[in-house]
Amino acid sequence: MLKAFNLTLSPGEVGDYDPWYYPVVINGVQMKLGAGSTSSHEYLLKWQEYRDGVLGDSLLDKLDLQDKTLRDYACNCGYWGLRAAERGLKYYVGIEGREVFVKQGKQLWGQTDNRCPYQFILGNVVARATPPRVDISFCIGILYHLPDWQSVLKQITESTNDAIVVETRVHPNASPRKYPGDLMFNRIEDVGTGVVQLPSLDEITRLLGAAGWGCIEILENGNTPDVLVPAGEWFNDGAAGRVALIARK
Repeated sequence: MLKAFNLTLSPGEVGDYDPWYYPVVINGVQMKLGAGSTSSHEYLLKWQEYRDGVLGDSLLDKLDLQDKTLRDYACNCGYWGLRAAERGLKYYVGIEGREVFVKQGKQLWGQTDNRCPYQFILGNVVARATPPRVDISFCIGILYHLPDWQSVLKQITESTNDAIVVETRVHPNASPRKYPGDLMFNRIEDVGTGVVQLPSLDEITRLLGAAGWGCIEILENGNTPDVLVPAGEWFNDGAAGRVALIARK
């Protein structure tokens, strides 16, 4: 069952936090996912239920989270980090470039029990300098939006101690794609309508291995249900799927 977190807001505030992409109950009412966006509630619910099977308890059970620090790249409202925090995190940092999701995250974390101290950073995941070290890094759903995903993943390997979780769309031929101008994630100003390179699983594992992260456990490899990979989307030509993995040294 996909877990929903509870919030209390004044009635006049509720609409200020749309759209929600993760399950949340506000003032006792289950919020409709994607309100005001181009994604339907039904699609997003199926999508998050699928992701929960990959990134929920089955993933968290494989990680030692007690007294660990976690940095979450392109974190949205920090939903997956909050699930991790319930298992004893010491500190959480979420990086997100869209202001409404940072606003959501601060409310969600501020009103949830069993959480740890936390920080949300409104900014670009493509950091200009190597960030402080953390024990665990989440890199979920962002690499395929980057024009130079290799440099970001390399930076993550250089600033993480114990485990790296990667989840992304991939293409077996590391295919370049034209990036739509209306999809501006995480303040990646240098994307615009330029070209991004969908990573391949082989490329990701080679980069991790070369950086000393050669112990790799594949959690998911291209088995995304067809209903969740619409044929007309910019990233898909029938060969693009998703992978999820845990890397350790």
